[in-house]
Amino acid sequence: MRKLTGILIVVIINFSAMGQIKPVPHLEKRGQATQLIVDGKPYLILGGELHNASTSSLDYLKPKLPKLAAMNLNTVLAAVTWDLMEPKEGRFDFTLVDGLLKQARANKLHVVLLWFGSWKNGLSHYAPDWVKADFNRFPRVKLASGKAIETITPLCTAAMDADAKAYAALMKHIKALDSKDRTVIMMQMENEVGVIGDSRDRSAMADSAFAKAVPPGLMASLQAHKAELQPKLAKLWEAAGSKTSGTWEEVFGKSPTTDEIFMAWNYARYMNAVTAAGKAQYTLPTYVNAWIVQPEDNGPGDYPAGGPQSHVHDVWRAGAPMIDMFSPDIYLPDFKGITAMYHHSWNPLFIPESFADTVGAANVYYAIGKYNAIGYSPFGIDGERAPANPFNAILPKTYKVLSGMAPVILDAQSKGNMTAVILNKDNPVEKITMGGYNIEINLRRTRYGASTLKTAYGLIISSGPDEFILSGVNLEFTFKPATPGPQTAGFASVYEGVYENGVWKPGRKLNGDNIMLSYKLANEAAVNQTGSVARFESANPEVLKVKLYRFE
Repeated sequence: MRKLTGILIVVIINFSAMGQIKPVPHLEKRGQATQLIVDGKPYLILGGELHNASTSSLDYLKPKLPKLAAMNLNTVLAAVTWDLMEPKEGRFDFTLVDGLLKQARANKLHVVLLWFGSWKNGLSHYAPDWVKADFNRFPRVKLASGKAIETITPLCTAAMDADAKAYAALMKHIKALDSKDRTVIMMQMENEVGVIGDSRDRSAMADSAFAKAVPPGLMASLQAHKAELQPKLAKLWEAAGSKTSGTWEEVFGKSPTTDEIFMAWNYARYMNAVTAAGKAQYTLPTYVNAWIVQPEDNGPGDYPAGGPQSHVHDVWRAGAPMIDMFSPDIYLPDFKGITAMYHHSWNPLFIPESFADTVGAANVYYAIGKYNAIGYSPFGIDGERAPANPFNAILPKTYKVLSGMAPVILDAQSKGNMTAVILNKDNPVEKITMGGYNIEINLRRTRYGASTLKTAYGLIISSGPDEFILSGVNLEFTFKPATPGPQTAGFASVYEGVYENGVWKPGRKLNGDNIMLSYKLANEAAVNQTGSVARFESANPEVLKVKLYRFE
């Protein structure tokens, strides 16, 4: 029996090796990071999202994907729309899906599919005509004025069932079409959902539900995770008396935020049901994306009320357990603050929409280095936001460096021996401690004065005793021992180079003028420094390997 079992195992392994069986992409906790596993290995999404209409025409799309591959993307985010997939109820057309995947494979790109079903940017633009026209069967959200808007209410069971049926058909088709290649690695459920124009749905259906008790499932989840609730929700609940039952206003008080919590629950439950129907066919990882609260917004309804914004993540966590991640679309300058709000111990970070310029290059470094993000994706990568020359733009160069480093980065994520920084004129220096050293990171300076650079960014990996891997732009690094022993650190070596598929290819060994900052050696020695630094000297992303020694 043992011999037979061994033979069976060998057969399974050989099938996998021949490419006839590949594991389904999934999220997996590895060490200190939750990572996306593709073809059995951790995978870093270096992606770009197509414009919404790009996948509605395969002829339009065909010349785009080779350009994206040339920009060093490994993944494309692309919409599948309910209206084009089910133009008549119960009759599905997968021509566009099939063509998209065929083109992606031809360009060696993975795909994340965005399901534009009941909602996109809060509105129901991508629902089929037969759904849009039947407002009795599929009622719309109503505002305080009594007027309906072009948003299907998430309290509509008929809409939820129709959406779930269509999404399940899509996932069944993808499984049948893609089980060999595993081109599709993840799914987005709807897009930036929520009510715009009011803090909640004011229809009779919604008013009736709002007057009822808060569902026991939500109350049980809030109590179970009370110690780690988001501050805004915790404060609201506590101010209303921390009740464990009651109507929405009895439990959370009377406010627009309570309306928003009510909508968040209903959106979450609706989208959980659709996701569950899809995962019953094919268990790809699934995320929802959030329209970030803008500085000019006065309250819910100015932004989509009930969407997966950070302050209602606890409601979504309770209402949508089938959804794996709540992901921010970031077009605001406070990338650091927003990523901190969306990264929880139970919520891996993924950035599905952001910038493709220098800001975007800084963002991708920070997200994957600081918060173990599974990936990054600028929006509109095939249109006006795409670099005019893919070979000279900063994002393709960034993706090329990070692609070569991906095995090293993913290993560092799991080990927890990596961090990242973004510096600018308002925040020109950061200090960290890792690998037994206090590290001061500055905007790159010259020996003749302070830096005039505006932005610098990069990641730091503690790769072994007295060894570090550095990658980024416009940074310089000073190291001081943080453990007992000699308290001055010098550079045994600083090598520039590149990684290719995780293998280090050294270039020049930097010394002398390349590392020297200050010749005021008496002053430097007084504070246990040598006057030398490791630094990036190019406006393009670089990689350095640093080896330190200590003396006194």
